[in-house]
Amino acid sequence: MMTIGELANLAGTTVRSVRYYHSNGLLEEPQRQPNGYRMYRAVDLARLSRIRRLRDLGIPVAKIAELLDGDAHDTRSALDALDKELAAKAEQIAVQRAHIESLRRNADPELPDAFSEVLAQYVVAGAPTAWIDNERELLILALTVSGGDPEVCDSLLSAHRRALAKPNRKQAIELITRMYALTDAPADADTIAALAIQFCDFTERVLPEQAAPERPSPTRLVAVLREHQADRRTPTQERFAKAVAAEFAARQSRP
Repeated sequence: MMTIGELANLAGTTVRSVRYYHSNGLLEEPQRQPNGYRMYRAVDLARLSRIRRLRDLGIPVAKIAELLDGDAHDTRSALDALDKELAAKAEQIAVQRAHIESLRRNADPELPDAFSEVLAQYVVAGAPTAWIDNERELLILALTVSGGDPEVCDSLLSAHRRALAKPNRKQAIELITRMYALTDAPADADTIAALAIQFCDFTERVLPEQAAPERPSPTRLVAVLREHQADRRTPTQERFAKAVAAEFAARQSRP
């Protein structure tokens, strides 16, 4: 006969595990001896050893209860089922790891490759970090709200690629840098007006679709992007945005 500590030690497990197996009915508790201790017999050790072995094989506790009183065929069937389950999990893990590896190769894991490459080009060209972070959020919003609509994706990529094309890149980065410098300190009205004119000139030449009159009832996507932009602007940038809107409106009203 043996104490619970001796039993656990011989079976290669812990007293806590033995008590756990008692609590869920896998291992019967022996009656206490006159001295108050529970003493275990060889049959208890044999059963505990089987329990530990089945647990080591990955058999769920709920299934072990059935196998302990079954035959070897039942155990083999349980192992076959477990093997199929693990194979399915391994396949799922392999797919996930391949996806993670793809994201690691992507310059910006939060975006599809094409958009990530565009942002990477802005980084190389020297665009301000704050602008790149803001543009990333805008792209994520656009992809989310549109559900990845191919037409929306093509439109966004086309606009960025035109801005980054060699004839336009230098001016685009300069305008972005100057616009984002408006976050650091207030600017006088003349500075804002001059920058607004240059911005509108660039937009009409390179991104004419963005210079079109604003629709009175914008699409959900446009409304969300405008809201995001408004939330991110400093007071000086807000003045700049109003100056741009006024300049576009004046140009559109000309004969």
